[in-house]
Amino acid sequence: MPGPSGAHSAARTSTNPALGRLATPGKRLGAYVLDAVIPLGVFWFMFMSVFIDGALGGGEPTGGGVGGLIAWGVLAAYCIMALMLFTRGTTPGKHLLHMRIIKENGADAGFWTMLGREWIGKWISGLIFSLGYVWILIDKENQGWHDKILATYVVES
Repeated sequence: MPGPSGAHSAARTSTNPALGRLATPGKRLGAYVLDAVIPLGVFWFMFMSVFIDGALGGGEPTGGGVGGLIAWGVLAAYCIMALMLFTRGTTPGKHLLHMRIIKENGADAGFWTMLGREWIGKWISGLIFSLGYVWILIDKENQGWHDKILATYVVES
């Protein structure tokens, strides 16, 4: 019978020489939250910029003034940054928490792998009561269904 830490939890945090140190489920959840909150913050900033620009201009917010220009610039900058991070095998949230996604062979996940993982694989993981995400808690290599489908691992960078 395993002790309080258990053999299963020891395998979760161990370093696999081929892969590196696997990211913990808690850290992955933090990145997931950041990946949701950051775009919401960008959209909030866009809305407020357009709204304030309209209020200061004395008319309806149209998004055509300086505030709208700044708002669209911030959105474009975020999208460019997120796409650049995709090419390096990470997301904005994972980047902030020092994690990256790698393939089974240890190579960084490329743009197309990231696109499939983040947009299609995660949709599948959430499809049936989010069991694909819960799977991260019981899998010995902390892989969700989206990781299993695309043969990826989330590791500390």
